[in-house]
Amino acid sequence: MPEKEERTRSGIACDMTGLITSYGKGAEKLFGWTREEVVGKQMVTIFHEPEAVQSLVPRLLKTAAESGKFEEEVTMVRKDGSRFRAVLTVRPLKRGNEITGYMGLTVPLKGR
Repeated sequence: MPEKEERTRSGIACDMTGLITSYGKGAEKLFGWTREEVVGKQMVTIFHEPEAVQSLVPRLLKTAAESGKFEEEVTMVRKDGSRFRAVLTVRPLKRGNEITGYMGLTVPLKGR
């Protein structure tokens, strides 16, 4: 796997519907939206290429739910529409044995 860019990491959490519930400072820096613009107002699909949403999102949620982790190199989208390659890691958030949402960590790849 290509080398990860360690300077900017983005942590974003969502509920079971995909509504953003947590959005860190790294996410603001990496994606360009402010916390006020996205928490409780936007779906996590805004960070993905529209043409990839229907295939990628269900697959990553299923993998994270079944194995506890999804990790893959994907193309992400910033507020300004620019795209970049990153390693996306998604894990389920649980209360007891019940999945209540998902947490994603985005790490940009160097030289992409």
